[in-house]
Amino acid sequence: MSVHQQPPPRGKKTTLVLPVDNQRRHDARRDIDENRRRRYGDAEERGYSAHRGGRYDSDEDRMAPEPPGPRVFSRAIRSTPLPSPFRPPTSIAKYNGETKLELWLADFRLACQLGGARGNDRAIIGQLPLFLSDTARRWLEELAANQIHDWVDLVRVFEGNFKGTYIRPGNSWDLSKCKQKSGETHREYARRFTKQRNELPHIPDHDVILAFISGTTSRDLVRELGRNHPQTVDELMDVVANYAAGEEAVGAFFSCEGRKGKPPTDDDEGPS
Repeated sequence: MSVHQQPPPRGKKTTLVLPVDNQRRHDARRDIDENRRRRYGDAEERGYSAHRGGRYDSDEDRMAPEPPGPRVFSRAIRSTPLPSPFRPPTSIAKYNGETKLELWLADFRLACQLGGARGNDRAIIGQLPLFLSDTARRWLEELAANQIHDWVDLVRVFEGNFKGTYIRPGNSWDLSKCKQKSGETHREYARRFTKQRNELPHIPDHDVILAFISGTTSRDLVRELGRNHPQTVDELMDVVANYAAGEEAVGAFFSCEGRKGKPPTDDDEGPS
């Protein structure tokens, strides 16, 4: 300390006066710190840890690029890459809400697993929008963000919307409407009846037999079924097949007999 410079009195504060350039740098630094506090203050309060460069480590880092895909999917789903190799399903029709959702989702999941995404539900969910019809895809895009995080969420959200849209199988009343048409043979009627019955697999055999009997127009066939008392659908169709075969054989026989007894025509006489 110079002999001409006196120390400040004790107990008295002094104010440090910086040069103009240093003062400007100090003010600029203070402004930067204040802007950073305003920008990241909320993130710090939520418990995010600061990272080098002012970034924050989080699955929902607002500074990271937004991954593609519907916003209803979580960021983790939209960020999951496809496994390599992966073969997208080629035999799955786009979902339009007219089939049972549980069965369609199970088929879609299995097809993706066979294509290489086994054990990777996030990647499978990420492929789902490509297999939705236009209507279902628009519905998915308009859902609130971040609702689907896993397969359970996916089934819950989709069932809530499409539960009442798919075409449900009929019942025994629908089968009883299958009537034998005029001019339709017993074999043709049985074939058409069986085809419709296969679309209604949960109808008891007793109801199927009653529906068939009420639908046929042949009294002789009903009499034949009454003599045999079929208890199952298989027994019913055996009786019908045997009756139809016998009727066709009788018809063919008498057709030939009638032709034998028919007076000859010019065509039958041959060339003169």
